Parts: sequence; C-alpha cells; structure tokens
Amino acid sequence: MKFIGRVVIIALLALIGVFGFSYVNNPDMPPTAHASAVGFAVANPLSSKAWRGLACPHRSAVTDLVTKSMATKLCGGSNDGGAAKRAERFRTEGPTSCWALFDALTQKTSARFASVIAGETKAGPAAADICRRAAKLIKK
Repeated sequence: MKFIGRVVIIALLALIGVFGFSYVNNPDMPPTAHASAVGFAVANPLSSKAWRGLACPHRSAVTDLVTKSMATKLCGGSNDGGAAKRAERFRTEGPTSCWALFDALTQKTSARFASVIAGETKAGPAAADICRRAAKLIKK
C-alpha cells in the first residue's frame, strides 16, 4: 500500500512540474489553458509534438491559428484570416515547439471532425462553436 501511495505522489508531483513548465513558458495565459495543455500532452504520451507544444511561448496565438484554419474546412468559409500564411511563418521562422503544437492540434481537430469535413454527418454544437469562434477571430 505504501508503494502505491508513493507512486501516486510521484505522479502528482510530475503533473505539477509539467504544469509549472507550461506556466513558465506562457505566464499570461489562464490556469485552465495550462491544464488543458498538460491534459493534451498527457493524453498523447507518445506524441513528441504534444510534449514540445508545452514549451511554445505563443500558445494562444497558435490555438487561434488552428481555429481560423479550421474555418475553411469545417465551416465552408473561403477566408481563413491569413492563418495559412502565419502558420507557415511559424513553421519556417518561429520556435519549433510552436509549429509542433500547431501541427498536433490541427491533426487532432481534423481527426475529431473528419466526418463533418467529409460531409458524412451534420455539424454539431462543437463544430458550430469552432465556426463561431473562427468568425470572431477572422473579423479582428
């Protein structure tokens, strides 16, 4: 029983350490964003892109780019608000951690909504929320 307790304590300390690492790299983001990033990395433990994404100092900009880029695929819009050009700049000029985060989030979102993008199913509330957020971001 003591062994299990020690393992749990070590795991909690590791999660707190990863949360702290995320916070140090993005101190201006709310705690829920850090928790989401840590959860994404822990949910994909074999994905080096997810772990490298924790170090991206521009996480909010990258998540906004993913939302904008999904607007053309998911919502049927023709304007992505310059997301493709900006993402290309992250790939060529920015930190590799930010490109890894963009790539991982894009793949995750595309896989999640693959049937909607293919036109096999109707868009649900989650897709409508992404479209609404993308429209707001593109108007900015």
